[in-house]
Amino acid sequence: MSRQVPIQRFEHTRLLIDEEGFTKSHWNDLAKYNERHSGQFFDLLHNGVKFKEYVGVIQVRNLTIEILPKIDRSNLKENAWQGILLDMLRECHWMRVHCHDKASLRFKHNSILDAYLEIYLDACERLLHEGLVKKYRKELGNLFALKGKLKFSQHIRRNLVHEERFFTEHALYDRNNVYNQILLKALKVIPQLTVSAVIRDKLSRLLLDFPELPDISVTTETFQNLIYDRKTERYKEAIEIAAMLLLNYRPDIRGGHNHVLAILFDMNDLWEEYFYRRLRISLPPEWNIQPQPRKVFWVLKEFNQEKRIKPDIVLTNPAGQNIVIDTKWKTPDGFIPSDNDLKQMFVYNEYWKAQHGILLYPLNEPGKPFTHMYGTYMMGVQRSCTIAKIDILKDGKLNKEEFVNPLIEFLEQPKFSEKKNETYAL
Repeated sequence: MSRQVPIQRFEHTRLLIDEEGFTKSHWNDLAKYNERHSGQFFDLLHNGVKFKEYVGVIQVRNLTIEILPKIDRSNLKENAWQGILLDMLRECHWMRVHCHDKASLRFKHNSILDAYLEIYLDACERLLHEGLVKKYRKELGNLFALKGKLKFSQHIRRNLVHEERFFTEHALYDRNNVYNQILLKALKVIPQLTVSAVIRDKLSRLLLDFPELPDISVTTETFQNLIYDRKTERYKEAIEIAAMLLLNYRPDIRGGHNHVLAILFDMNDLWEEYFYRRLRISLPPEWNIQPQPRKVFWVLKEFNQEKRIKPDIVLTNPAGQNIVIDTKWKTPDGFIPSDNDLKQMFVYNEYWKAQHGILLYPLNEPGKPFTHMYGTYMMGVQRSCTIAKIDILKDGKLNKEEFVNPLIEFLEQPKFSEKKNETYAL
């Protein structure tokens, strides 16, 4: 079955049956996958699917569907958003890259999955050049020489008429261990995941140098039970991607050759992580930053149950004031947030005694790098909730160096360092 050019869709958009090679059979496979995951990643329509806030890649049978982030920047094409997503994943270390730049990604990828596969092949190639790890293992064998420990009962049973043989248990020191077995198993899955001639050629050359090892059954426990030492620490990057490929690869036994592989990321989590990492790097040293601090706000003692709240970020400025920031990957109607978002920020402000809170959204139109509006809660101690939008892009690419600078300049204004309460109105 030949593979097709990947379909690209943005989050919260639809893919209908008979569009770009998406068939009823693909829809049926996605329906089974969706049922197993309680409808977490997309919604089923009677004639298609509607994607949610999860971005990444879904491969079903011979079809690859790439789901990209989108914040209403109609002047940017799908390929630009593919690069932006890859950059965000690398920046947050959700996509492991050994180099400090994009040097390891040498060719233009058909999909995000191809980018992961190339990183995996590079990691395996590096391990081969360094030398695959060897481990001691026990092996039973009927040998012509006494080696190791004689297994007496089996020796008698097997060699009653073969006095020249010895049934023994002996130790071998070789590359046949779980670390290398996992790498090889993931390598053998790759031909079913890509049509890239570059990746397939690189894989073929890699397999020629890889030792033949027995196939193993891989589960979540397989990876949980791995213990890394100074010899195997260098395997971590490759093992992480192998786990992602093997644990997400779901053969449909009843269909024989059908499968669904999904590598998906919640854009809300990715946006929060990316913003935190850039802010932590750029924030002046006299500021303090806490990611996702938690406080208990409800307790049921009879059942030993409690509920906790956690804002995305709590900043403490040099004057000792707390400023709560909550990131949202969506585009509000103008500067009017949802009721739930405002109520959530009100609770955060109260529990962290923050005079100022900021609901931070991505800017959905080019122009200014940062815009904001003040809003004030009209009850109790006057606390503000600023609605702010910040541009993550610059010249159509992910803005890393200057991304949070406009927000920091905003936070360093006198109003954020004065201890008195102030009232701001829209």
